[in-house]
Amino acid sequence: MEDTTSDRVVHPLPQEGMSFDTIKQTLDPLVMPEPHASFTRAFRGPKDVQEVAKYAFTQFMSDNGFFSLYAPYMKTIEQQVIAMGVSLLHPDETSTGNFTSGGTESNFSAIHAARNWGKVHRPGAKRPNIVAPHTIHPSFMKGARYLDMDVIVTELDANGLGVAENIAAAINEDTVMVAASAPSWAFARIDPIEEIAAVATDAGVWMHVDGCIGTYISPFLEKLGHKLKPWDFRVPGVMSISGDLHKFGYSMKPASTIYWRSEELQQYHYVSIDDPYLGPYKMAGLSGSRSAGSIFSAWAVMNYLGEEGYLRLTRRLLEIKDRFTRGINVIEGLKMWEVDVMPLHFHSEKAATSSVYQGLTDRGWAALGLVNPEAITICADPSLSDADVDLFLADLKAATEAAIAAGDSAAKGEIRYG
Repeated sequence: MEDTTSDRVVHPLPQEGMSFDTIKQTLDPLVMPEPHASFTRAFRGPKDVQEVAKYAFTQFMSDNGFFSLYAPYMKTIEQQVIAMGVSLLHPDETSTGNFTSGGTESNFSAIHAARNWGKVHRPGAKRPNIVAPHTIHPSFMKGARYLDMDVIVTELDANGLGVAENIAAAINEDTVMVAASAPSWAFARIDPIEEIAAVATDAGVWMHVDGCIGTYISPFLEKLGHKLKPWDFRVPGVMSISGDLHKFGYSMKPASTIYWRSEELQQYHYVSIDDPYLGPYKMAGLSGSRSAGSIFSAWAVMNYLGEEGYLRLTRRLLEIKDRFTRGINVIEGLKMWEVDVMPLHFHSEKAATSSVYQGLTDRGWAALGLVNPEAITICADPSLSDADVDLFLADLKAATEAAIAAGDSAAKGEIRYG
């Protein structure tokens, strides 16, 4: 019997096991239909890319990624993934990286390394802190709490970008890291990394770029002629960069990377334990046991696509972005935001955006969004067809018209980032 008065569930292990058919009958109805669940399943490549990713994942999903620094067959694949990824970032001669489970672990790894680096290079820091624009991802606050650090957030400019002067003013004797986004999730714009990195260098602190969204798409946008502000290792002072393979790398979740300008900086990331009974204990990241499927999935997709494939999918993504932009901007009361990279955002000017959001939810869409200012987020990826986009636009038009007609009486949804 389940306790329906709270989130706590009382559900003892059944005395007899269910049949596979019963399990399927229970779980199949819970699967959200396509394309309505697309934005929560993002970011995916087309069907052929998904099949490659799934094949490699399932082949190695029971192998333990715990051994990725030691088992030759796994280490070789993981290091090739790191080498392919770092090659996109204008690396130094010894630039390298580590494979992680997601952006949160990647950013945590950078925070942890910066704290350890600070013990050597900022020994006067009593309670280490991070200074970052207000749009920095919540994983920095989470990581700081785990490590008993503080995060000082600074005001943005009118375009939602970090301001180097504000960051410079906030740095104090306890600061060990400055962080910025390329791009931020909230505005999908790249902070002025060159200016912010110069401030970090002048202050003698670690500079991290959260590129979880952009690392595996921005290089290809640039190759296609899009002018983006420099954000990677070509910028002096940038010491680490995070990048999610399960976003525009199109790998199976969970898969991310943390890159270091040098092998020397990477050493601050590692925790090496010499256990008297178990022997050496040293992992690629925070995780211990983990599926190696993600490692092999990333390798398979990166080799399947190659540079030509990533450029092709980036072109397709730009076509989808244009289709969404034109379609949304002709709906009365809606306005798309200007973004540097992804994701896409729009808001309603004639009805509450939260009412439009609720209308999409009522029509079966698993929508994401921002709360300040209110906006609806589109996690566009190349898995979407033109028909998928058109279906969303039709439902969005209906939801918007209904919200405008209902006025203040329209139901308002609880907009969420995740």
